Amino acid sequence: MAIALEVLRKAMKENPNLLWMTGGGRKRLRNLYSFCLKMAILCQGAYLHANTKGVLLFYKRGSKSTFRNGIKKIKLYFFFIISVIDVFKLFKVCKVQALVKEKTPSIPHLYCLIIAVSPEEKSTQTIIELRDFLFEQSKKQQLPIYIQTSVRRNKVLFERYGFECYDMVQNTSGDYTLWLLKRDYEKRDAIA
Repeated sequence: MAIALEVLRKAMKENPNLLWMTGGGRKRLRNLYSFCLKMAILCQGAYLHANTKGVLLFYKRGSKSTFRNGIKKIKLYFFFIISVIDVFKLFKVCKVQALVKEKTPSIPHLYCLIIAVSPEEKSTQTIIELRDFLFEQSKKQQLPIYIQTSVRRNKVLFERYGFECYDMVQNTSGDYTLWLLKRDYEKRDAIA
């Protein structure tokens, strides 16, 4: 878990959405990465690349969970609200998340929380292997993948890999755009 948290810390430090939501504080960012990792582990969607330089966190949305997992998720969301969100932005964060939820279909799908590669990893092979693992899960479960990003170069990269931008949320408080993307499981393999 410590290795995955370190990869997330290094890879996500310039993400406008995360910086805005947390206020940019180191402790809140660390808590955010911990929240995402624990949520993915709970939903069996945490994957650390073999070279320990890449992390993929996702989960299946729209499926029923056990009572026990439901309680664990409630605890995780409580942790998120208390220790991640900048208290002065709580209502603004809730508003942005409500807009995202409104624009995300309620059909079952794989929701990719984070796909991250440590900056010192110079090869594109790690990101390609993480992408392929996510695509395999999508095909195996016959579920589309939904993802969001506030980093323009990531949006372009996702589109290159077969995602399409179906909507966006303009966060005027944070002065950035959050792009909402999807990829159908039936899509042919993307360009490497």
